[in-house]
Amino acid sequence: MKATSVGATRCAMACAAACTVFSATGAEAESAAPPAGGQAPSVMPATGAPAQSVTLYGIIDLGPRYVDNQGVGSIKGLSSGGVRTSRFGMRGSQDLDGGWTTDFKLEAVMMPDTGTSGSASIVGQLWSRDAYVELGHKDYGTVRLGYDLNPSYVTWFENDPWLNIGMGSSGNLFDTTQNGPLRTAFGGISKLDSTAIYTRNMMQYFTPSLGGFFGVVGVAAREGNTTANGSAKNTVVRLGYKNDAFLGAVSRGITDALPAGGVLTRLTDTGAEAAYDFGPVKLAAVWREFKVTANKEEHFVLAATVPTSQGHVIASYGLVNMSGVATTNLAPGTKAGSIAGNDAKMLAIGYTHFLSKKTWLYTTAVRIDNRGGSFLSIPGGPAVSATNFAGRASSGLDVGIAEFF
Repeated sequence: MKATSVGATRCAMACAAACTVFSATGAEAESAAPPAGGQAPSVMPATGAPAQSVTLYGIIDLGPRYVDNQGVGSIKGLSSGGVRTSRFGMRGSQDLDGGWTTDFKLEAVMMPDTGTSGSASIVGQLWSRDAYVELGHKDYGTVRLGYDLNPSYVTWFENDPWLNIGMGSSGNLFDTTQNGPLRTAFGGISKLDSTAIYTRNMMQYFTPSLGGFFGVVGVAAREGNTTANGSAKNTVVRLGYKNDAFLGAVSRGITDALPAGGVLTRLTDTGAEAAYDFGPVKLAAVWREFKVTANKEEHFVLAATVPTSQGHVIASYGLVNMSGVATTNLAPGTKAGSIAGNDAKMLAIGYTHFLSKKTWLYTTAVRIDNRGGSFLSIPGGPAVSATNFAGRASSGLDVGIAEFF
């Protein structure tokens, strides 16, 4: 057993023992997942003590995957996270007087195909998905402190039918591996450690819903660190409107990042989304732009979800367009100069079948077509680079099962 796994187990046992109420039958998934079942009946605390609860939850998602990278080769294997990220987590809540509540969440990525957990790029980071505490009131809003999804990223992913997970993820169209704004600002670190997805040291305020309108303001400190450990200064605002059928939102983030041995660089992250559920089909459109002084990349995604009697068919089409020049933090095998025309497009289609609320079967087919110097590829395939894959295509197919607990 890995040391991180032992730590997670001991932490969970200690937390459960300290709490008044313990439930291990709840299920946690991304916002687009259907309800995953109820929880065990709560045991009431002693008279006068605040009601507390802690829930252990998780998802195990595994399936065979085939990825072919044109001119490089293909790989057949067993992969995790085809339709939902495999994870283990704990979340707790306590009711306070006057309508106030406190909540916490700790969540770690698991790789059940290999038995590993935690961050693959930041040493010692077990809780690689969420780690925060919050204080909230339904009339006044919520203050959240800790490691969490960046609000700009939420604008991007929440209308992606794959929720930015697996082969069909719209996130396959941006990365720090190749030249562009993200690599200029953050260097060659994993995109998971940039502010494009999660943000460290974050303080956020979520407004209460005001007739369907909502807002989020977040700030994060760099704390004198470089991007090598995932730290960056970030300020972000997200505003939107939501009702039973419609969701629309805009966001704007500003990040000051310092790559190890590099110079402080400002990155802007701007996005907009709109989605409408017509009943027989849900349609969505998303736009996102990353920009530094010298270059920028624009993303466009169109998506559709069609419910069936026991599941749904999902499809998406995405584009990324690059412009400007790259002169610093260059990807291996590349030279300083224009990145215009280093574009890509992706088509993904899949089907998810609900055997029950907690057990899903799925299949996904994807193709990415690169242009110019772009060398984006589907996760799980052979290693690619600017020298062996620029301008080529990546295609893949998977089938799998996701179990919620």
